[in-house]
Amino acid sequence: MRFLAFLAAWVLAFAAHAGADPRPSPILSPAELSALIASASPAVTVIDIRPPAEYRQGHIPGALSAPYGSWRGPAHSPGTLPPLEALTAQVRKLGLTPARHAVVVSSGADVTDFGAAARVYWTLKYLGLERLSVLNGGMQAWQQAQQPLSTEAAPAPAPSDYEPKLNTAIIATQSDVLASLDRNDARLIDARPKNFFEGLVKAPTASVPGTIQGAKNIPHSVWFSPGSTQIVSAEEARAIAAREFPDLAADNIAFCNTGHWAATDWFALSELAGLPNIRMYPESLADWTNADQPLPMDNTPGRASQIADKFKKLFGKS
Repeated sequence: MRFLAFLAAWVLAFAAHAGADPRPSPILSPAELSALIASASPAVTVIDIRPPAEYRQGHIPGALSAPYGSWRGPAHSPGTLPPLEALTAQVRKLGLTPARHAVVVSSGADVTDFGAAARVYWTLKYLGLERLSVLNGGMQAWQQAQQPLSTEAAPAPAPSDYEPKLNTAIIATQSDVLASLDRNDARLIDARPKNFFEGLVKAPTASVPGTIQGAKNIPHSVWFSPGSTQIVSAEEARAIAAREFPDLAADNIAFCNTGHWAATDWFALSELAGLPNIRMYPESLADWTNADQPLPMDNTPGRASQIADKFKKLFGKS
């Protein structure tokens, strides 16, 4: 009840704000995007984040190619944000400004793929842009809806002179996460599948398996209906959030292995459910487990188990 009462008050406040400054829906269907593109004055930029080869095979007419890798960090820590100057150059090259509506399009191949679109959306919002959406279901949904395709590269837009105004309210650093461990009003949200959370498997970028101390597991897949690659509606997201979090925390930080699955949890909680105080730790466990000094973990196998695992890998045993 406490959650629902707080959420109702927040939604009313948000609605009042939205009336003064209307913003686009965070998710668009293929029909909605098609209508937006066809409107009389479409101040919209469609950003296709698939690999260039897939873009060339067929894309939404007018979409600009900006592959997901260009929004990510180095191989050892892909969740690390690229340098601000590189992100600024990317945004300017795409012609983005606060007045333009940017729509992020991924492949829609599976629920993990949605994390790529959510991560780019989060990055643009971190840079201070607000008129943002994701094509729900990506190119798979677009093609299933029999919407048009183009194989011609879109003309380069006129570069913008946008100066990022960093939205630090949606990002958490390693030190922020460490400080949250001593707070009763903070919550850590592990977006990975259960086997990662329980320490049964680990990502190559993590030095040890397990999760950050005290974290709650909300797998990114809970935000999708079974068999669907399209994220749930705002109403359904609020219902899931109420089920998982009967009491709100003053600070909520989502993480995963490299800030990819975590972007889906952040997007669902912040942009769809509309909850306040949702942040993401972009570097996630690739950063946490490789810190200079060991940081607090849960569900980490004992030393004997880790040694046995190394021997299995060394001798090729399963």
